Amino acid sequence: MKKLRYTLILPCFLFSLYAFADEYPLNPQTQGDVTFVSGGIGEDERNAMKTIKGDYNLNLLFAAKGSGEFAADLNVRIADAKGNVLVETVTDGPYLFARLKPGNYIVTAEKDGKVMRQKARIGNNRATSLSFYWPQE
Repeated sequence: MKKLRYTLILPCFLFSLYAFADEYPLNPQTQGDVTFVSGGIGEDERNAMKTIKGDYNLNLLFAAKGSGEFAADLNVRIADAKGNVLVETVTDGPYLFARLKPGNYIVTAEKDGKVMRQKARIGNNRATSLSFYWPQE
């Protein structure tokens, strides 16, 4: 009887893991010492990003000026104060969160050939949020 119970429970358990994986399709990546994740397309992914936001100390948002329409597929580069590139990626959505060591950084984002740069100062116990807004065409 015990064997039958495990035979019935195991497939349900495995199916629930698969369903959970689909619920949070985020894929954190690592380049050097920096772990980052991007996404936020659709409500489920946006909620998943909000859930993990506190695990990262640099939070970036990409959108259109005026409408606030989210932007994705941007080229993003994060460099330290000396100009050493730590992250170079293409975003999977309007959010990119990164875990950086305390210090000063330059974040560069490019959308449709238009480049924007902002400075970020990462402290020991606080997150820094930057928003990049492109003019609508």
